[in-house]
Amino acid sequence: MRTYITMLIGFYNDELNSYENKGDWLYCAQKTDSKKGLKRMPKGYHFFVSLNEERTPSEIGVVKRLSTPITAKELAILDYKSRGKSVEEIPESELLQCDKFLRTINSYSEHTPVAVDWSDRLTNDMKKEKYLWIHKVLFRDWSKEKKKEVFEWDF
Repeated sequence: MRTYITMLIGFYNDELNSYENKGDWLYCAQKTDSKKGLKRMPKGYHFFVSLNEERTPSEIGVVKRLSTPITAKELAILDYKSRGKSVEEIPESELLQCDKFLRTINSYSEHTPVAVDWSDRLTNDMKKEKYLWIHKVLFRDWSKEKKKEVFEWDF
């Protein structure tokens, strides 16, 4: 199984709708997760949750290098445990989603702010299908110093 050296990490910043403890690992929220505590978000926006018992919501996370690489299976186990589900129930489709998430996160350089939104795409039979789009967040009106202060910290 492939290993990955970066992960999406949470931080606390009320202005950015991020409410985790600095250093919490993040993963895409499930249908059962709540946006409770987040400021109102536009309709197409989705969110991340921390991989702990609280599953705190966050609109943005930061890509950080891990001291020990992680696999998709380890991420799926963390997600299932944080949801209170049995780790023996993890289907292959969930492992594929975790692998896709980690591949996407590892395509960005360290200290990159990342968000997740719903988007549409056309299938081969020309039907619209919704999917989660994990993408870099640009802060064009922020100075380099402010970006460095908010996103470039040691993990």
